[in-house]
Amino acid sequence: MSIENLLGELNQSQLRAACMPSQHALILAGAGTGKTKTIVARAAYLISIGIPAYKILILAFTRLSAKEIVERVKMHLGDEAQALQASTFHAWCYKLIHRAPKLFGCQGYSIIDQDDQGQLFKLVRGKVEKSDLPAAADLRDLYSLARNTNQSLAATLEKMFPEFYPKKDRIADIMMAYEHRKRERRYLDYDDILDVVAKHIAGSEKIRSWVASQIDHLLVDEFQDTNPLQWQLLDPLKDDVTLFCVGDDAQSIYGFRGADFQNVHSFSSRVKGAKILKLQENYRSTQEILDVSNWLLSQSPLDYKKTLTAVRGCGRKPALHTFSDEWAEGRWIVDDIIHRKNDGVTTEWRDHMILVRSGFAARIIEPALLAKNVPYRFVGGVRLLESQHIRDLLSALRVVANPQDEIAWMRFLSLWRGVGEKTASKIVEKTLNLQDDIEIIDILKLESKLPDAAANAIEAVMANRDNVCVALKSAYAVMEKMLADKYQNQNWDKREKDIKAVEKLAEKHTSILAFIEEYLLDPIHSSQVKTREIDDAVTLTTIHSAKGMECQTCYVVNVSPGAYPSSHSIGDEAAVEEERRVLYVALTRAKDDLIVTRQVRNTWSVRDDQGKQPEPETYFFNDLPAGLFDEFMHSRLPYIPDINPPDGMSGIHIGIAI
Repeated sequence: MSIENLLGELNQSQLRAACMPSQHALILAGAGTGKTKTIVARAAYLISIGIPAYKILILAFTRLSAKEIVERVKMHLGDEAQALQASTFHAWCYKLIHRAPKLFGCQGYSIIDQDDQGQLFKLVRGKVEKSDLPAAADLRDLYSLARNTNQSLAATLEKMFPEFYPKKDRIADIMMAYEHRKRERRYLDYDDILDVVAKHIAGSEKIRSWVASQIDHLLVDEFQDTNPLQWQLLDPLKDDVTLFCVGDDAQSIYGFRGADFQNVHSFSSRVKGAKILKLQENYRSTQEILDVSNWLLSQSPLDYKKTLTAVRGCGRKPALHTFSDEWAEGRWIVDDIIHRKNDGVTTEWRDHMILVRSGFAARIIEPALLAKNVPYRFVGGVRLLESQHIRDLLSALRVVANPQDEIAWMRFLSLWRGVGEKTASKIVEKTLNLQDDIEIIDILKLESKLPDAAANAIEAVMANRDNVCVALKSAYAVMEKMLADKYQNQNWDKREKDIKAVEKLAEKHTSILAFIEEYLLDPIHSSQVKTREIDDAVTLTTIHSAKGMECQTCYVVNVSPGAYPSSHSIGDEAAVEEERRVLYVALTRAKDDLIVTRQVRNTWSVRDDQGKQPEPETYFFNDLPAGLFDEFMHSRLPYIPDINPPDGMSGIHIGIAI
């Protein structure tokens, strides 16, 4: 492969973007329009005209995406691209902190993830009724959203939990206590990693120059998912670094994390002289599928300024199936997948994707798949290093890497039978300020309520701290029985396989701290590292996990009144529009066949004067044009006329004639 071959594969719009002069640019790339190919081509083109690969940084939203872009550039350029950098925002900022901790005031700090944050908030919140103050997890989310959106605590509280607004002073005290505890224990949470770097870049010309000196061109993928805090990182660099941002405002669906699609809409006013280019030729779907997607966007009060055109041309019309309830819906979807495969419409199970709003919503589909023995894999939900059993095992490694990690100590000590919170706290107080391995082990061995296995596990990690995989295996060898007992009624057989997957991740690491922090910054699903037992399987996925995915046949589930948009969003224009974008993302995953299902059970019991079901005032398919879908009704309840019985038959007095 070569740069000429790569550029030769591009259409005119992609080529114009990839080979544009060195100036700031925003590429509005619709679904399926070759966004990743364009970023790959841009990076390869810059290297081919003499920009050193190490002076190009690509920021993506997942480790997998970053890795894929780099590998594709290397495939075309070979050794020329060896030094190309790509990472997530968090990993890039942590790399800067790790390279110059003194510069950012972060010497000796370790990273905590969301679960750790929740534990820390639990400690500082104290034991009060949930009705009195938000739960620890809610406080964590409140804190994080306020920081990522650069809003005050009061404004964020009023938006997220208005019922607790009168108690904002008490909640502010908890936030201050949380921050004090972090500094005391030398913790950095996810938001700190971005915030520390952003504030230092903005506040110090020398630090800004140092960071900018490492980069000539900054390529940002999925720009629509950036939040105000991430923009704070980019904004000070724009005078020294050329920005090339690629995104689709119509696929901005992470508002609950603080993502602000206005970063796309405001780009030209924020970045003077920026070039705005569009990619609208879709290579994924047929035109009939895009007609539905285009129509959905056209109904928005926002102007997305895009109409996708199918390079593949025309195909089969999408289908809209209506059911009486979710159980009938789930059974039919599975039966339809089986029929398609048996009839040769599709050839493999993997040709089918089922898209649901949440892991909870998948509860209807999974039993139907299991009942018919259809192999499937679920994408979404808890990620590998967020699983409780993995966190239990890693707590042994964490306390060795950072003996002041109070959260990890409490988790590790509380695992052992007979050790409660009070005993664990006493032991933690003795170990927190110790750095000497022998002293720590002595304290553990002297504690009568702590079994010998606890000290043995820590000792095993200490003995192998320079080989993370061996340290992990050594700790597991000691802790296996305890973990098996703890999770014996919680699918231990499956959980045990996760541990093998983590061992595989650990093989390339020599630093425990670096290993843990790498995967905390971008947690991954076990399916990304496991050898899949079933290669050919239906994909069941949440829509938020489906970004970047595609499939021959896609089922978009429960596009029902009250669900799109959710009844909880009604009255909040921004929330309703984000739900429209969620549906748009789901619809645009389909390549050949788009099948939308919905339920109208809740509306059939009420009819108007003509006997027709009323439409909710806000429902995305209210004004669906005739002809966009082939429509099918399943198990419709019979129409019951609203009339009085004949005279003389108003009561039940029927019997035999005498």
